[in-house]
Amino acid sequence: MFNFENLDQKTRQYMLLEAQEAIRTSQLNYSQRFTEQGIERYPQLLLEAIQSGNERTLAAALKQQECFNSHEKHGAVVRKVPENAELTFAEGEFNNFYMRGVCHRAFGEGHMVEIYRAKAASSPRVASNLIEGNLEDPRRVLLLIKNSLDGSKRGSGMPAGSNSGLSVRLTVVPVQK
Repeated sequence: MFNFENLDQKTRQYMLLEAQEAIRTSQLNYSQRFTEQGIERYPQLLLEAIQSGNERTLAAALKQQECFNSHEKHGAVVRKVPENAELTFAEGEFNNFYMRGVCHRAFGEGHMVEIYRAKAASSPRVASNLIEGNLEDPRRVLLLIKNSLDGSKRGSGMPAGSNSGLSVRLTVVPVQK
């Protein structure tokens, strides 16, 4: 489970603004494993989780609403979708909107954000360890997240997508001009 240090009503408001913008501009990251029902229901389930839930409530809603296919095709091979597909997806997406909300808030307050380990890992990636504690301009982080919906193209020095376990938190350090 993630420890979202700044997940309060103020951050949720910024998360909601970011999610509404993503929905309005067709910039949501839809899982390739979604059913038609999943594609249809995901935006509302995300908004509900942002307003009053977390990554676990989002995963539970995705599972309960049968948003994921039970099997997927890879070439000529059909295989079962992993049992934790909903949770992995929900963790990555909730964290993305949490980071967007924190960055939006930090920018408004004129502060840097800090990269931190929000989810414990038994053997964290070396690249993750190297960036923990880094201070970043929230405008830069927000731009990188928005331009790489699944986290795969954010570049070094930024929390990646699903399974990275890294997030951002507010600081009192002023943004460098």
